[in-house]
Amino acid sequence: MSNLNALNDFLAVKIDDYHECIDMLEHDFKLDDVIGNIRFHHLKRDGNGRPMVKALAEMLYQYIIDYCIASKNRPEPLTSRQAAQLTRDARRLFRHPTISTGKPDQTGEAGEALLFFLTEAVLRAPQLVAKMELKTNNRDEVKGSDGIHIKWNEADNLAEFYFGEAKLYQDVNAAITSALKSIDDFHNSEMYKHEFSIITKHFKYQNEVVKNEIVNMIKLGEPGPNASINHTCLIGYDWERYKSIAPVELNKKFQQYLLDDSKNIVEKLNQKFSTFNRKYLKFEIFFLPFPSVSEFRNEFNAALD
Repeated sequence: MSNLNALNDFLAVKIDDYHECIDMLEHDFKLDDVIGNIRFHHLKRDGNGRPMVKALAEMLYQYIIDYCIASKNRPEPLTSRQAAQLTRDARRLFRHPTISTGKPDQTGEAGEALLFFLTEAVLRAPQLVAKMELKTNNRDEVKGSDGIHIKWNEADNLAEFYFGEAKLYQDVNAAITSALKSIDDFHNSEMYKHEFSIITKHFKYQNEVVKNEIVNMIKLGEPGPNASINHTCLIGYDWERYKSIAPVELNKKFQQYLLDDSKNIVEKLNQKFSTFNRKYLKFEIFFLPFPSVSEFRNEFNAALD
């Protein structure tokens, strides 16, 4: 039995917390030219019918210690004073941009935190490296992918490494195009070699046995016979239905509206994948429409501040 069966012990995000403010459209969407899965998520709505944007931002804030700081660098269990200090340390790693009507947040950090949350909650793939902690300046961007996670596929005897791309755009097609370009650039520059190396240097957990088994899956910066490169993609976008449909009508037909629009988005996604040159890669794609991605970023920054 592989020691990687212990990976579930490293998961921080609780499934119940995911279900507090996010739901998923039940439909079997297909990728035509690559292997992977498409999931259309949506925000739950509060008792007044409002999408739970603020609640999601607050939920992500609850996980900033887990997201930002390696468990091997913090005591367990935490005292209240230690938790307060680590929360302060984690907050300092974010950029805290000055936001105004003409100057929206463009950092991408809200999307990266959300992708961490979804990857752990939905895929049950724990984070391998707390990349935020590696920043030497809170004004810096995280280099490489937007997150590194892993899942042990016992049926195939395969360690599945997930490198993340989070894109929050007003336009869904622009977000898809940007994500695929970033992934292509990631491989053109062989950035995955760097990502594999930081797993070795900055493995998040205390367990040396699991760390060594993971490292042994990597051969000279490449995945070995029992490892695969996968990509998680978060595509967040503005959904005009929130503004163009009366709230009462939206409540009645929300799932149908989302399904209709999702079919069109998947068709465009498959068109883009038809010319994608790296069809050996595997994908897990999370779509999440917002009333406004700028509003979500603002709420996330407000939670941090």
